[in-house]
Amino acid sequence: MPRVFWKKGAMKKSLVLIAMLLPVLAGCQSHSWLVYANPPVNGEKQGQECLLDLFGLGRKLDLTGNEAMRLGGIAIVRSVEYQVSSFHGWGRECVTARGE
Repeated sequence: MPRVFWKKGAMKKSLVLIAMLLPVLAGCQSHSWLVYANPPVNGEKQGQECLLDLFGLGRKLDLTGNEAMRLGGIAIVRSVEYQVSSFHGWGRECVTARGE
């Protein structure tokens, strides 16, 4: 009879572990979108604007890529890419512009 109780206890422990890890795995996200693209050119410049995202508070990122273009000294844009990496509301957003 002791073996039956041991199996029930082990099953409860694994269910508790799964219940604890499921919200952690569900809170991770990482996305990358190519907002605007043209064929690449040799010797192109790159500008990047990144912000720390804390639960959506604070300054918002310029999704048009204008700020990233200004930071990289780009006059003619070839591509703009938006990237997000976060974990339960804490993370980083970046806009990367490439061009001439």
